[in-house]
Amino acid sequence: MKKILISALLLMTALWGWSAQQTRWVKGNTHTHTNLSDGDEYPQRVARWYQDHGYHFLFITDHDMVTATLALDADGNRDDFIVIPGDEISLTFQKRQGHVCALNPKRLPVAQAGASMSETLQNAVDGAHQAGAIAVVNHPNRKWSINAEDMRMLRGVHHFEVFNLQRDSNNFSAGGKPGMEETWDTLLSGGILLYGVASDDAHDFLGEFLPSRDHPGKGWVVVRVGELTPEAVCAGLEKGVFYASTGVELGDLQVTEKEYRLSIKPYRDTAYTTQFIGKNGAILKEVFGLEATYAFKGDEQYVRAKVFSSGGELALCQPVFIKK
Repeated sequence: MKKILISALLLMTALWGWSAQQTRWVKGNTHTHTNLSDGDEYPQRVARWYQDHGYHFLFITDHDMVTATLALDADGNRDDFIVIPGDEISLTFQKRQGHVCALNPKRLPVAQAGASMSETLQNAVDGAHQAGAIAVVNHPNRKWSINAEDMRMLRGVHHFEVFNLQRDSNNFSAGGKPGMEETWDTLLSGGILLYGVASDDAHDFLGEFLPSRDHPGKGWVVVRVGELTPEAVCAGLEKGVFYASTGVELGDLQVTEKEYRLSIKPYRDTAYTTQFIGKNGAILKEVFGLEATYAFKGDEQYVRAKVFSSGGELALCQPVFIKK
């Protein structure tokens, strides 16, 4: 078994290499807009919304600019909240959106549209990396802009939005078109390591929070860190030591040489189902309740976990690749 799982250990050391006593889980949003681009609220008030609603970190990702965040860090009363710079690189190819979030860039990323969607995306990814940032491919199914083949051709990108909670992001499959989980499993089954991010992509902070509006708080990531710093948050994201959520909260998440296990923090009388998913999206095991464990067999290629609740909320945990 140890020989079978060695590649998974190399890929995901951080997930099971730290003890619970050394780390903690922190909640944050990776995709947020202010009125400096197409949002409707000032940066200070945007940051305060997340601070007041239990988040620990926030990336502000206005379009094609890096919004100053240093002053936002000092605003408010909570010491356990940080604001991290970002930029949504916003390119277009034949009316298709090629948007990539650059998380914690050291300077403004520079990129131009290419001769195809995959080239346009690659230019955005390269621009993010050249600026010292993590690259996240945003809302692939919005306007049906980015398909699995476009993603398959990319080099050096390991993050995408499996859930973008804007109303027109088309996260789920319908009408014969694949949802983001189906695209994820297609790419994973092709041997591409890709981590799934959830974000609210918030624009609308003023007025009523209606289903038709892009208000905050709909989706986020929870990252395991040793300390709450931009560097630690980004390191956790880079290593895949996080899960994506639209409302489900995990108590813990661990991977050992033998198994993938998690626990769930219950909300009132909500019921929960955990699915362990492998190659081609096959459900390897389904568990009811607040604790779930999957013992590796060695022939799965990869294993990821999905938790969904009777309230319609989800948590998606990152894949572990398994090779003989």
